[in-house]
Amino acid sequence: MRYGIKTEARRFSALMLSLVLIGIILELPLELFLLGLCAYLIWFVRKGVAIFRWVEGGMRGKPPFNNGAWIEVIRLLERLSKWQRRSKEKLRFTVKRVRRMTESLDQGMVILNGDLTLDWWNRAAESLLGLRRTDRGSSITNLVRHPDFIKYVSKARFKEPLRIPSGSEPDIWLEFLGSNVGKGEIVIVVSDVTEVDNLERMRKEFLGNVSHELRTPLTVIKGYVETLRDISDFSLATHKALDQIGLQTEKMEALADDLALLSKLESESPPQQLNPIKLKPLLDDIVNDAKRLSAGKHIIKLDCDSQLEFRANSNELRSAFSNIVFNAVHHNPEGASIDIHAAEDANFLSVSIRDDGIGIDLPKIPRITERFYRVDASRNSHSGGTGLGLAIVKHTLNRYNGSLIVSSRIGQGSEFLCKLPRR
Repeated sequence: MRYGIKTEARRFSALMLSLVLIGIILELPLELFLLGLCAYLIWFVRKGVAIFRWVEGGMRGKPPFNNGAWIEVIRLLERLSKWQRRSKEKLRFTVKRVRRMTESLDQGMVILNGDLTLDWWNRAAESLLGLRRTDRGSSITNLVRHPDFIKYVSKARFKEPLRIPSGSEPDIWLEFLGSNVGKGEIVIVVSDVTEVDNLERMRKEFLGNVSHELRTPLTVIKGYVETLRDISDFSLATHKALDQIGLQTEKMEALADDLALLSKLESESPPQQLNPIKLKPLLDDIVNDAKRLSAGKHIIKLDCDSQLEFRANSNELRSAFSNIVFNAVHHNPEGASIDIHAAEDANFLSVSIRDDGIGIDLPKIPRITERFYRVDASRNSHSGGTGLGLAIVKHTLNRYNGSLIVSSRIGQGSEFLCKLPRR
């Protein structure tokens, strides 16, 4: 570009100098200088206009000029045009690739405009939702009319997925997961979860049936063990064996009871109408049971206002809180303190169970509410736990839209905070 500008500058300087010399000879130097300047500007502007017309025509054919300052502008425009064409080709290739990928997905994908009208969808969404090409621009709520789905997309707060039956085939269950993108646009991923839902239902039924079927043989075994214990003719070794059978039978009974409770918590919704229960008497009973379990080896304290109330099933709350407190007794050494504190504010009822015992390793905390997960298998085998206690706690709190928050450090103790929303 410097070469073109220098050439144009030399051309302009030569023109102006010639006009000034001629003007001096004719005694009109200023007039000829101004006249030449105006003529040069008109010529220069006409070049620019021609170039702009060439650009507007798509830069087809040869450029209108091939010298001077404008030729450098033309070369720059040509380079920009080539770069733009390459960028368009890359973008077109990327769009085609993304489209091929989305079309190959088993999950449906739908893009909605800010007014919830359909903008784009892939083949899987077309099949799952029964969409047609003519539906573009239609409101999604006119095509998927389930009340829960209408609330889901209207609020546009996609923290959790929504699972509803298909409108065309009630036996098929669909899961919707939304996300806000761009300026008011919404992307919704649709999945057929019928098989997953059936497997989950079968799992829950299996747990319930197993726990129910275990009770009869366990009751028979327990009865025979108690009968055989009364026979004095057996040797000491035989009595020890009977004691072990009895102990293991009791553990199996506890496991069956926990499985039945867990199955109930997963499959049943809490009653809509619940009477408020006083929290202080409930926690007092748990503390008394924990003290008997501890046999004076731990310091157990309760801080709870006598006026605290919560609408829930008292047996379910008792099971949740007692599981945490009894765990603190089982898994902490003699002399450890266990403090239970209950409080409330405008939004939540909070029950904290804190101890200053051995603590839990940080990476293990996210897994402690899993079924049968044991932080320390050897320690739990001696404590006699079923491995379902904290899973029961989590599901109980979930029934009331609550949560369990666990914080702990090795050697400094643990805190289990149960938060239950007031509304």
